[in-house]
Amino acid sequence: MNNPKVYLDLTFLNNFIMDFIILWAPARLSGLKPKHSRIAVASVLGAAYAVGYVWLAGSLIFSLTGKIVVSVIMVILAIKPARWQDYSKVLLYFYLINFTVAGATIAFSSLFADTELARFFPAIWIVVAVLAALAIGLFAGRYVKDHLLPGLLKFQVVLRFGKQHCMGHGFVDTGNSLKDPLTRKPVIVAEYGLIKPCLPLELQNMVEKDQSEEALLEQIIASSWANRLRLIPFSSIGRKNGMLLGVRADEVVLNIGSKDIMHKNAVIGIYREQLNPQGNYQMLIPADMVEG
Repeated sequence: MNNPKVYLDLTFLNNFIMDFIILWAPARLSGLKPKHSRIAVASVLGAAYAVGYVWLAGSLIFSLTGKIVVSVIMVILAIKPARWQDYSKVLLYFYLINFTVAGATIAFSSLFADTELARFFPAIWIVVAVLAALAIGLFAGRYVKDHLLPGLLKFQVVLRFGKQHCMGHGFVDTGNSLKDPLTRKPVIVAEYGLIKPCLPLELQNMVEKDQSEEALLEQIIASSWANRLRLIPFSSIGRKNGMLLGVRADEVVLNIGSKDIMHKNAVIGIYREQLNPQGNYQMLIPADMVEG
């Protein structure tokens, strides 16, 4: 009489662990940082859903439609993306990881089904599934961000400062939340090397010289480009309250497929390092600007 209870306990625990990792992995791939408590709540729902299948296997809730609805609810509970673009990306990753983990588990189970390992440790497939999901979350994120996404989400961008034009490739960055402190409009982040030819010598010296924020502010006030310049607050790992020098462009044109999206007086945050190790793009474009 105790066997069903043990079986249900194990089913709940196994599915909770799997759901937690499979929900954590797409969040990591998407660059989002949900609370572990939210992922745990969503994982409880998924585990309870799996246990419910024991009694209600023929119910409508366990049909394909029901499974999709439950998975969508789980993603909403776990990730709670602020924008529908983030949500669609997380959901896509969620399904891709599910299919990948399922495929790895089936392949491993078929390969070792009649071996001593499977007889000695019948739950080996659970370990394989967990390791597959962890590998995707830990290692696939950098590969996707550095190699796959830049090829899909990059596009040509033209910046105009007076009569000077600078051209490079932009990448849609949903994590770019920088705002112009004066207009509260989104800010493009561009590599200094890209826009240097468009900047006057005094501004180049300003960017290249390491100095305090107070000294930089004094130079901005005295600059002939003072009406174009901004100090943009930002936070990053290891630096909670930084300031990024920004310059207002007269025009920014995003060449996305057959469509050109134009923005007047957009502010460009000047970044002195390389944004992408492979050099696939030189600018980070806020998603709001891509939407036109």
